[in-house]
Amino acid sequence: MMSLNKMSLGVIVKKQFQYKLKAYASVFSSLVVLQIIAILFSLGGNGSSGSYNNNLSINTTLYTNTSVLILTMLWIVIHAIMITTKAERENGFTFVSNQLSNNLSNALFLLLASVLGGITTILASFLLRVIVYFFIDTNPIIGTGFTYQLSDVLIGIVAMIFYLILLGSFGYLLGMITQLHRMLPVIVPVLVIGMIITIAQTESDVIIRFSEFYYQETNALFFILKILVTSILCFIGAILVSSRLEARR
Repeated sequence: MMSLNKMSLGVIVKKQFQYKLKAYASVFSSLVVLQIIAILFSLGGNGSSGSYNNNLSINTTLYTNTSVLILTMLWIVIHAIMITTKAERENGFTFVSNQLSNNLSNALFLLLASVLGGITTILASFLLRVIVYFFIDTNPIIGTGFTYQLSDVLIGIVAMIFYLILLGSFGYLLGMITQLHRMLPVIVPVLVIGMIITIAQTESDVIIRFSEFYYQETNALFFILKILVTSILCFIGAILVSSRLEARR
């Protein structure tokens, strides 16, 4: 017996999004675990140096949030790829839905994951500083009076969120492409890694220009537009690819 109730696309996407928040709750707990591990690794410092002059010895240790940032970026890419697998796509058909609603709900989920990941990544840097200040370097000399302005913190959070959105959309497109053929999950990563190695060995400035296009943009509006346009194109590409996948029977 078929239902005569016709649900709008927005309602379907909302229900699927709510379902995925519950089904993928472990995604957010894994983020917390990864960031805690990254902070622990960062406690050893990311570099040190020393100098000696006129009976005065100065030793400096650099503590950065790089480990947290890298692991968070890998986290969003890996999970963006994981939700494109056949098993996860079929779970999305628990409700009356189609490929479009499933992709849109996935995009919303990745958007939320990017927001939470961006906020926690920046806040983790403050947690690292507190731990180092009170438990590691009990007598710091340099940096004791350094403070962040609220505007700087907000800018850092927004920038991190948009970088994660960009990486999440790219990972989602890449994951969807690998579903076109059973050999592609092996071939695509090899091709991507091979291209990166080849570009690096030939000293090509492609990677530099690519990173500068996003990373060195000083205009906030242009930065946001670049990220949004690129991410939207990636999601549109993923939707087009998903339309070629075998429909669930």
